[in-house]
Amino acid sequence: MTRPERLGREDAAVLRLERGNVHGHTCKVLVIDGERGAGDVRELVERRIGAAPALRRRLVPTPLRIAPPAWIDEPDLELDRHVRDGPADQGLSSIVGRLMAEGLDLRRPPWAIDVVPLDGGRTALVWRLHHAMADGATAVRLAEALLLDEAPEGDRPAPRAPRPRGAPSAAALVAWGVADRARGAASAARAALSQRGWRSAAHTAARLPAAFRRELLSRAPETPLDRSVGPSREVAFAGAPLAELKRIGHAAPERATVNDVVLAAVGGALRSWLTRRGGAVGEIRVKVPVSLHARAADPANRDSFICVDVPLEHDDPVERLVAVARETRERKREHDAETLDAFFRDLSHLSRSLDRHAEAWAASPRVFTLNVSDVPGPRGPRWVTGAPLLELHTLAEIAHRHALRIAVISAADRISFGLCADPGVVDGVAEIAAGIERELAALGAALP
Repeated sequence: MTRPERLGREDAAVLRLERGNVHGHTCKVLVIDGERGAGDVRELVERRIGAAPALRRRLVPTPLRIAPPAWIDEPDLELDRHVRDGPADQGLSSIVGRLMAEGLDLRRPPWAIDVVPLDGGRTALVWRLHHAMADGATAVRLAEALLLDEAPEGDRPAPRAPRPRGAPSAAALVAWGVADRARGAASAARAALSQRGWRSAAHTAARLPAAFRRELLSRAPETPLDRSVGPSREVAFAGAPLAELKRIGHAAPERATVNDVVLAAVGGALRSWLTRRGGAVGEIRVKVPVSLHARAADPANRDSFICVDVPLEHDDPVERLVAVARETRERKREHDAETLDAFFRDLSHLSRSLDRHAEAWAASPRVFTLNVSDVPGPRGPRWVTGAPLLELHTLAEIAHRHALRIAVISAADRISFGLCADPGVVDGVAEIAAGIERELAALGAALP
């Protein structure tokens, strides 16, 4: 029997977040210009799922927790459970908020598409995927393979779905788990003992103290976002032309990236939101995921992060942008994301207990205030079942003691901010979304 793929370190950490009122899914919202039902989308998915075999897999735990859970094929994929008609239009944000509050069934392949009719002859496809299955970049690739076409006809050939592999026995899972742990430890030992490994370890060790100080030891200020989260979710969207963010970055006194502009706009919006509530916060620390896919052949999640101090005391949005750009340049120059990735991987081989403690610290509100992720989407126009794609949004679930999460995606020359929050903690998430658009407008007006 073929050995199943096991969850990597990042994927297993995401799965452990699935407890209490917090779920582990991400979400893509595709708005198309045309009336479609679940049957239309289901037919498309059935024809093309061979191009996305990961969507046929479900998770099984390893007995005795001797190793992380493994992915096994679901022999009878019931698409009507995964692609279903959603409620009639009650406001897209309201519908998506309710769906974000629903956990995915982890006894089945953890994804679902709700097909929601909107006014004006439009349709929304609300696609939730568990983050252990796909990070932001992988989810975009799955959408390209499964749903999106570069032409209205959409008649590209679909590969044949591979034959599902049989489920392994509990004994096989345990045996493979023991072997995988031994193989991982041996691989880490060989790497550490090799000349290249020594050089890499020496470089990491030299950079580690400063990276720790910048990323994990600088204490985030207390904010109203640091609260226990409840079961409800509220979402809101903001958007702007991608070309305008690029123009702002190029026109800044010190050259800034699109992501710098994103972080500065989020900071300005939160400054306004906190000020109206009597808050006095000098800065917020934003965790920015950094994809290392380009530097790894592993198809599983391979992400690290940096934490950026976004100043809120500036009235001038340009001053805030310059400060953010300086912070991100320093972290890139010093390779903080790669250094942390190497540290956490080495620690996971050394001690699972120490790795869990370090993981918990890195996820603490003492380390960062909120998470802002930015993923590039498809370039150029796209169609879904022959209907043009009008909007593409992305959302991510909030976390324990982090009641707001912002996810950003660019597609078809526009950039979208998707905000997800616990409305019991964050009153007025739509106000924050509107503040992001105001801050972008202010930056655009201030920079010629």
